[in-house]
Amino acid sequence: MRLKGAPASPGVGIGRVLIYREPDLNFGHVVYLGLEKEKKRLKAAIARFKEEIAVLAAIAEKKSGPSQAAILTGQVAMISDPFMLSQIEELLAKGQVAEAAVAEVAQGYEDMFNGLDDEKTRQRATDIEDMKRRLLSILLGVERLELSTISDGVIVVALDLPASALTSLPMERVRALATERGGLTSHGSIMARALGVPAVTGLVGLMGQAYEDGDLIVVDGSGGEIIIEPTAEEVEDYERRRSVWKADQASLKFFLKKPALDADGVKRVLGANIGGLADARQAQEFGADGVGLFRTEFLFLDRASLPTEEEQTRVYAEVAGLFPDQEVIIRTLDIGGDKRIPSLGVTKEENPYLGLRGIRFCLARQDIFKSQLRALARAGAQRGNIKIMLPLVISVEEVTLTQKLLAEALAELSAEGLAHDARVKLGVMLETPAAALIVDLLAKVSDFFSVGSNDLTQYTLVADRGNPQVSHLCDPFHPAVLRNLNIVIAEAKKTQTPLGLCGEIGGDPWMLPLLLGFGLEKFSVSAPSLAAVRREMISWSVAEARELTEEVLTFTTAARVKAFLKEAVATKTKRTIR
Repeated sequence: MRLKGAPASPGVGIGRVLIYREPDLNFGHVVYLGLEKEKKRLKAAIARFKEEIAVLAAIAEKKSGPSQAAILTGQVAMISDPFMLSQIEELLAKGQVAEAAVAEVAQGYEDMFNGLDDEKTRQRATDIEDMKRRLLSILLGVERLELSTISDGVIVVALDLPASALTSLPMERVRALATERGGLTSHGSIMARALGVPAVTGLVGLMGQAYEDGDLIVVDGSGGEIIIEPTAEEVEDYERRRSVWKADQASLKFFLKKPALDADGVKRVLGANIGGLADARQAQEFGADGVGLFRTEFLFLDRASLPTEEEQTRVYAEVAGLFPDQEVIIRTLDIGGDKRIPSLGVTKEENPYLGLRGIRFCLARQDIFKSQLRALARAGAQRGNIKIMLPLVISVEEVTLTQKLLAEALAELSAEGLAHDARVKLGVMLETPAAALIVDLLAKVSDFFSVGSNDLTQYTLVADRGNPQVSHLCDPFHPAVLRNLNIVIAEAKKTQTPLGLCGEIGGDPWMLPLLLGFGLEKFSVSAPSLAAVRREMISWSVAEARELTEEVLTFTTAARVKAFLKEAVATKTKRTIR
């Protein structure tokens, strides 16, 4: 039997099922002991929680680096947040037991994050659920499942795998992971990719299947499916695929921290897309050429109250410090009606993607915006490598209004005697058809550009990439999207404005020769994709890429484009790395 899900970590795993289930945390029998005793129980549970997380974080750092450890320590930051604690204590004062108060407050944050559009942002709900379940386990005195002693060669099957469970899992004994929930940016997927363990997520109905511990299962992390009780022929086929994948993984190791060169030996800038310090540290580990996109909304979403200017300055400066000789492009707050964050006062909109979001929200809430601009300028004081990027721009006026606000912020900092970068660069994300059509005009007021291909694709094709009914239409290989990319890159070159690309297509091996053919020189992708992009890039000379691009631009359908590129990439002769 086959189940289709989402390919979360490439490769093939063949092994015996180990079903992971969380313990029962029902607290209906718990009796309220009075406010002071409940507060004391809560305080003791939080102290124990912090001790356990400290141990797990140390293990995670040893296994897969500081970026994974930061995922766990982030839970400590959440439960230490004064606003969240005050909400819990208010419920205790109303007569709720500590378990109920923790569960209710945590559930509110889970619901909020689950209602967001961005998959990576929704992962915060999993973090909070993990934190909640560990706290409830401590309060109830329930032992969590012990995973450190599992046998070798298993495939872990679960509803979801929280960060704490993953850390205690001896991944060297795990052939693959299969979960009903989760996605590409879930911690299970991230850790699996970091460790080279195949994984499939989003397997609807997985936990309801009639199998037991010890049953044979195949996980195809590249194709995004699993096979329960495979035939002998299927096992043989996937054993062969597994051998090919392992050889491929071995070749990728050569490209870790190597410069990004094309076949002509010309170096391209290959930065990383990040959402916070944990991602930045991982990008550093993988040898990124700086940061091409820092999504600052995650700094705002990870908390119950707005971050202060001081807190923002510290985080931005720490990221800049990881890449002292490279640029760190930080996108200003990209938030709107699709992200219902109480602390920002954002209300739900009927059509949030065409509503008050991105630069529109920032200009409407100049108190929040100026605080962020001040923090960014202050963070760049020491190295001068921070650049500010504006999201969802559609007009020159939006840029000039920001320039005025930035000038005010810089003047204030000077008057206050606070160190800052007085020449901080201001750039624009080209992610709307409007921006794509006025590149020459925007170039007059912008220091640099970055193509946000995810939104450029969905706005060009008028198809919501988060809507399963139309997401298949949101295809970056559509001729209209390719023409847009070609025009934008060419116009930027005409105006001599530095331009990069920070969308997901930058890491797509089929798209890479097209981007090289269009003349793109700066790429930014997720940290785990860096080595694969370097390996693919060195196969293409500019002349070859241009020839391929010219032919692709004559095609009339996305299907024809993809079929052609699939064959071209598959049959490309790989050059020997000397």
